[in-house]
Amino acid sequence: MIGGAKICSPLYKVNGVYSMDNQMKLNNYIEGALMAALAAMLALIGLYITPLQVVTVFVWLVPIVVVSVRRGFYTGILAMITAAILLIILATPWRAFIYLVQFAGLGIVFSYYFSKKANFSKIIMMGTIVVAISTIISFLLSFLVLGLSISELSTAFEETTDSVLLMYERMGVLDRLQEQGLTREEISNTVMNLSIMVARLIPATMVIYGMMVAFVTYFITRKTLQKLKLQVSELPMFRNWQIPWYFVWGVIVGLAFLLYGDFADWEIGKIIGMNIMYMYSPILFIQGLSVFVFYYHKWKIPGLLKVLLLVIIVLNIPLTLMVLLITGLFDPLFNYRRLEIKQ
Repeated sequence: MIGGAKICSPLYKVNGVYSMDNQMKLNNYIEGALMAALAAMLALIGLYITPLQVVTVFVWLVPIVVVSVRRGFYTGILAMITAAILLIILATPWRAFIYLVQFAGLGIVFSYYFSKKANFSKIIMMGTIVVAISTIISFLLSFLVLGLSISELSTAFEETTDSVLLMYERMGVLDRLQEQGLTREEISNTVMNLSIMVARLIPATMVIYGMMVAFVTYFITRKTLQKLKLQVSELPMFRNWQIPWYFVWGVIVGLAFLLYGDFADWEIGKIIGMNIMYMYSPILFIQGLSVFVFYYHKWKIPGLLKVLLLVIIVLNIPLTLMVLLITGLFDPLFNYRRLEIKQ
């Protein structure tokens, strides 16, 4: 006692008043609960109002990441669990479950790496891997519950061929194609093959969608944290982006499945190979585009020639895409730009 006043440690409860440590924990739980409610509300808006899911799918995980950065990863995990429980209770349980399987892992990964101030490449790489795996799992679970298979889906697409041809005929498209020398049978086979291809590439399409969600969510989350004056890792310039060299193994595996499936007439193998190659295409495209932008800025080309180069690229889109994909595939191996690679 000094001057009639009690000196007490802030770590204990005195006269019914919470200590500083307990008050901080209470604040963590309160903020975690509020952020969980906000995340659940955003997700529910997307689940019940389908058109708005185009927006909510990119932002519903942001509150979870924010509370993880502000209050710690443990609080973020509790908020994610709370939001998941609210979703399952307030939405259709199975639909909410699939939604959580597909994106909850991304929320946990982002929460952990953002709270650790990890660099851009680490966050994007781990987020991409997790969202790809979780998307495949949610896809398989959906098919398992609905009792469907890829072959049945392909059959359903084949059955729509006649409907498509009828629509073409009513629109006059069929007549114009026949005037160009194509027969009705050739047109029918083309439409059927495209339908089957679309059905077989549904898994990869879902994975690409998940990766896009991860990418956009990262930038929205990063901007939100900056607005809240919270520290985030530095974002490298686009022309210096580079994927790790070992990502190329995925392309090798996909190509192996595709070639062996074709050689051994193994249909499942071919489908797996096609999906892996298709899934990698946007990653390789972005990598190739990064290389192009790097040299576009590095080389001292007159402005008129740069404009002419862009015009040539636009007029030769198929060739440009092929060049960018090949460049994106080999750049991680040969490091054309001689960038410093952090281990």
